[in-house]
Amino acid sequence: MSLFKGRATNVAVIQFKVIQDDRDANLATATQLVQDAAARGANLVCLPATFATGLNFPSVKRMAEPLDGPIVQSLQALARRLKVVVCAGLLESRGREVFDSAVVVDQDGRLAGSYRRACVWEGESDFISRGTGGRVIETELGRLGLVVSYDLRFPEACRGYFAQGVDILVCVANLFARYAHGVEGLCRARAAENTCAFVFASGLGANRLAMMEYLGRSLIVDGTMEPGDGEGTPDVLARAGTREVVLQAPLYLRELRKRREALPLREDYTRLFVDAPGRGLERAT
Repeated sequence: MSLFKGRATNVAVIQFKVIQDDRDANLATATQLVQDAAARGANLVCLPATFATGLNFPSVKRMAEPLDGPIVQSLQALARRLKVVVCAGLLESRGREVFDSAVVVDQDGRLAGSYRRACVWEGESDFISRGTGGRVIETELGRLGLVVSYDLRFPEACRGYFAQGVDILVCVANLFARYAHGVEGLCRARAAENTCAFVFASGLGANRLAMMEYLGRSLIVDGTMEPGDGEGTPDVLARAGTREVVLQAPLYLRELRKRREALPLREDYTRLFVDAPGRGLERAT
């Protein structure tokens, strides 16, 4: 607790090597690392996309499970025991469809909300179904929004959360390193344009089918758009490289909300694009 900034949301990102199609090994690794993060004071712990199974197209139907399946049950037991909020990605099955999904489990072990990736690239559309826009998830630690992997490339995937007053956007991800140029800039932009904190929880490892490595390089960005000293990136609170790590940083949401309310962005967004849709774009073209 800071006298001026208020209570801290102590974020931890678990960046580790996800082994394709090995649920037991991945769950064991994730469990140990979440416990380590909680022991170091984290109260919001974020795991990568498909952290327990990886995303291997030939096996997605076999590895996917419903939201009341063993993976979410394991997260619920862990969150309840450690009294932390957990965000994580998984392959979700619903009937014949498979979604690249993310969940939030609260400190009481309750499934507080979920999201299905909305941006699916053409090459995977035979394996992964497309979800729809998400809703803000209320937790004791703030108002959370979820996006997954490829969503990061599309501002529209996050924009609905802006109107809902999101505090922290969490992107659970497994992105190929080869195609990840500019990812840090995208994360910082998503934070700035939505006036919120942004957590990029990225996995490591390799996709055997594609024969490509995953990116890593997780980030925690505060989104305050405060000016720096002309050097560095003061909005980036913590960044990881390409090794396994528990990345941690505090977010002070009372301070973030105060700065957000001092800006006219939400009122102008409503005026330009909600009350008079299209007019702002027409004037600019």
